[in-house]
Amino acid sequence: IGLILFTDEIELFIPPKKGKSHVLRIIREVIECQPKSKKTNVAVALDFLSSVIKKRAIVFLISDFITVDFLKPLQIAAKKHDVTGIRIFDSRERSLPNVGIVQVQDAETGEKIWLDTQTSSTRLAYENKYKTNVENCQNTFSKCAAGLVETEANESYVKKLVTYFKSRA
Repeated sequence: IGLILFTDEIELFIPPKKGKSHVLRIIREVIECQPKSKKTNVAVALDFLSSVIKKRAIVFLISDFITVDFLKPLQIAAKKHDVTGIRIFDSRERSLPNVGIVQVQDAETGEKIWLDTQTSSTRLAYENKYKTNVENCQNTFSKCAAGLVETEANESYVKKLVTYFKSRA
């Protein structure tokens, strides 16, 4: 097992190895990780993966996939490796509640804006943007013949992974 932790840059790379102590190191690194950046770029991680892992590997790419286009790097990685994306989301991301005028902040850029959630057009635009992001993610993985498992942050991913692997058998 190996590990690539990434934001918009590679934060940590641990090459694949065997052994209990190696697995424990990976777990410790994931738990203790303090990213230098708040931005995300899946393409950077996929490019890095393709350049450093030469043998065919089983790859799990875990993200919310709210990021810039990563079709080309995923195509390259999926031709070489068995890639499965695991899209983690929060159900509250699907729609914007009507709570009046609120200040919102982009988690990656830090940009703050005031948003009037009372208008149906604002809420509809938000929902459409969310749906477009989800569809883009699904279409990207489908075009690359890579697997995709979607799971909410507060639910068990184990059943979904078991079902996914049974469907591939």
